[in-house]
Amino acid sequence: MPRVNLSINQEMYDKIKHQAEIQGISVNNMIYSQLQKQYGDDEFDYIVALDCLKQEASEQSGYFSLWELPTFQEISNQGKKESPEQIRARLGKMFHDSVKNGQVWDVMIHKGKIDVPQHKSKRPGRAVIYAKKSEQRELLYNTPDGMFNIVEQHLQEAINQ
Repeated sequence: MPRVNLSINQEMYDKIKHQAEIQGISVNNMIYSQLQKQYGDDEFDYIVALDCLKQEASEQSGYFSLWELPTFQEISNQGKKESPEQIRARLGKMFHDSVKNGQVWDVMIHKGKIDVPQHKSKRPGRAVIYAKKSEQRELLYNTPDGMFNIVEQHLQEAINQ
């Protein structure tokens, strides 16, 4: 895929950045989206797909990966110049950046290891796992090995003494 080096004045950059922040995407993705609308004959709209992913992620519970979201699963090659892998890579990066910047309400990047049984990625070891912020404490305390339950028990004993 070719790369483009673009230089613009600060005023134009600030306008683009403001609009990108409103939509919850990076400046690069905003520019790419606009170029795609203007010159691309591809009918895939990344902004709409990202909004769908954000909505679907907000409705998830527990741990999940992008592969569990219907919008991500349904990306196909029909009538598109980019392969589904390219689309998923760009869309996944956009979603990840949105979560990292706090633009997906109540969703966070899970830093620990977790086994997601219904994971459909070709490379599940490299997939990013997300979790609901509101459920994170409950999820940690319900781990199969009971590690966090033991820590909480010791803390509770120390408080009671």
